[in-house]
Amino acid sequence: MTLSTLATARFEAARRLPASPDPRSQGLHGHGFRVCASSPQPGLAEALAAAVAPLDYTDLNTRFARPDDRTLAEALLRALPQGSRVALFGAPEHGVELDATEALVSYRTEFEAAHCLPHVPPGHKCGRLHGHGFGIRLVADADRHASADLVAAWAPLFLQLNHRYLNDLPGLDNPTSEVMARWLHAALLPRLPGLRWVEVHETRTAGSLFDGEHFLIWKEQRFESATPLDTEGRYTGHSYLVRLMLAGSLDETMGWLLDFGDVKDRFKPLYRQLDHNPLDTLPGLRSGSTGDVAGWIAGRLAPQLPELARVDLMTSARDGVSLCLAHGRPWPLL
Repeated sequence: MTLSTLATARFEAARRLPASPDPRSQGLHGHGFRVCASSPQPGLAEALAAAVAPLDYTDLNTRFARPDDRTLAEALLRALPQGSRVALFGAPEHGVELDATEALVSYRTEFEAAHCLPHVPPGHKCGRLHGHGFGIRLVADADRHASADLVAAWAPLFLQLNHRYLNDLPGLDNPTSEVMARWLHAALLPRLPGLRWVEVHETRTAGSLFDGEHFLIWKEQRFESATPLDTEGRYTGHSYLVRLMLAGSLDETMGWLLDFGDVKDRFKPLYRQLDHNPLDTLPGLRSGSTGDVAGWIAGRLAPQLPELARVDLMTSARDGVSLCLAHGRPWPLL
């Protein structure tokens, strides 16, 4: 297992991008930037706060010759502990993600459509005709593609998918999130040879990823818990967000790695122990630290959920940890 710290920061700044194909970006304009980072080293939150502080409420062109998202992310990465990874979003839909070995560009978009899942057991709610506002994120090699390439590649697929009954489309007769991610990856790859992966967010708390070889799904849930503040009996509390990430092979009949509902059901016994309880009373939990709580969840859930590959646990929108159980491939910061 590998434990990393997660941290998020924001800053407001103005910039000009004279070489941008978008005329609106060529004049002085402002952004609310969001930065996410992970690191196996301590001190990430403090280092990230110190790194963004000089950029807040500044004209970025006075600090950088070309203050595009990648340049800013690279500057922030240099200021963070060794082994860190950074994702920077100059707008909610556009971003870059990088570490010392690779740089990625991403585009987040959405469409609305109806579907049903024909192979689920009788009575399963997903067997009924229903709809979603699907979230999509495309991630590609930043050395081969700009954000505009992702936007252009997505445009014809949006026309195919938006306000459609997905089951009618060739290849989507069983349109689970995983099948859709694979279908989109195959459709986009000829237009984006540097495509790294496609994410399909079926809801705000569940989604899937396909990178051409591997499937990854996640399910998020919140619980409210008290945690010890010191050894004198004083407590504080958090509204925790837990993200359970699973990796494995696709069940070609069902069209999924695992039913999102089954993930939730297998986590439910642990959820009942965590939610609205003091964490220091849980058997086997060494302390109320975020890392120990994530380890406690992983250690008890993995035997029931062997596909479990990562547990993210956030104490707030800004701070948390990521416990990776599987190795050998990059993981998105999300």
